[in-house]
Amino acid sequence: MATGWGAQKPLSLLKERDFSLLLSGQLISALGDKINYIALGILVFRATGSALAVGKMTIATLLPYLLFGLIAGVYVDRWDKKKTMIVSDVLRACLVALIPWVIGVSINLVYVITFLVTTVSLFFGPAKMAVIPTLFAREKIIAATSLAETVENVTEIAGYALAGVVAVIMTLDKVFYLDAATFVVSALTITLMQRGFGQETSRIGSAVWQDIKEGIAFIGQTKALLVTLVSYCVVLLIFSGFNPLIFVYALHTLHTSSLGLGVLEAMHAVGITVGGIVISVIGTPGGKGKWITGGYLVSGATIAMLGLLYWYPLALVGFLFTGFSNAMFFMPIQAIFQELTPANMRGRVFSARFAVTRVAFMASVAILTFAANWVGVEKVYFVAGVTLTLVALVTLSLKSLCTIA
Repeated sequence: MATGWGAQKPLSLLKERDFSLLLSGQLISALGDKINYIALGILVFRATGSALAVGKMTIATLLPYLLFGLIAGVYVDRWDKKKTMIVSDVLRACLVALIPWVIGVSINLVYVITFLVTTVSLFFGPAKMAVIPTLFAREKIIAATSLAETVENVTEIAGYALAGVVAVIMTLDKVFYLDAATFVVSALTITLMQRGFGQETSRIGSAVWQDIKEGIAFIGQTKALLVTLVSYCVVLLIFSGFNPLIFVYALHTLHTSSLGLGVLEAMHAVGITVGGIVISVIGTPGGKGKWITGGYLVSGATIAMLGLLYWYPLALVGFLFTGFSNAMFFMPIQAIFQELTPANMRGRVFSARFAVTRVAFMASVAILTFAANWVGVEKVYFVAGVTLTLVALVTLSLKSLCTIA
């Protein structure tokens, strides 16, 4: 990545009109997404007062990835990418604009709309990622992808912070209309792109499932990938429910405002961004395996601390550390899979890994939100943090993980 950035001067890539339009639309709609995410969590929690209800919302967001994530990309390959993105944006705008109308009818309708919005997004994401390589020569693709990812990270930080402000100065129904408007703006910018991005038809049906099987088999036959994935899934199972419970922790435990909630989310995003920058600059001295286990350990200790001490300034520091520690283990895991997987196997292996980790993520959300509804979010944070810390200490003794360079 460093080479790509230095050699290509990423900002010069914005001279490519279609790329600039794509990034501009995504910058605006991504800001809307983050605002929508915060508003939706606040809306559900205020309407129900239930951590379990917030967990259901998160599951409604994740379930489409599990059900359709592997298949959506196959269909995206068959369709014109530009038209796919435009239709996806228009559909998402219509769906999000329905939320203020259905919340008074039934909270379950909000879950349904959330599910549908995520399902449509499954088609937009692969289409966008497929477009970028078609806009540039091969030597510029890495820099273009890096620039797109940077815009996404900056948007996440700004979006969460802005979400708290917007939630204070606007009624929640207007927040959803604002998000719908950002999708419309995105659709308009993509419409202005000069190219269409068609693709040759590809095989679907049984070939898709065969590819999934091959990806799983390759992971099982590659020890470093298997150990990394298993440890990661165990960790996800323990603490992934941390994320949806942030709404309850901030609003109920810390008694902060919508603005305070947005700042907490932003601090988490800042931690991830800083962690990513540190790793991109210094690499992973001592080996990726040790960084992974170290990240697990810092995450566990921090989450346990958040469950034990309820003070907003301390929570800000804690959320910064959870973000940084996430980068400590997630980015080396990404690198291990990229380095050890042959180019012609990456799609299948990454899809298999994605499906397995989503199962662990959803299970954690279901378990932790149910537990929080029963004993309180503070106790769940503490127990999950202590458990993760103990698991991290165990992984430190796994030579097959710690010795990965």
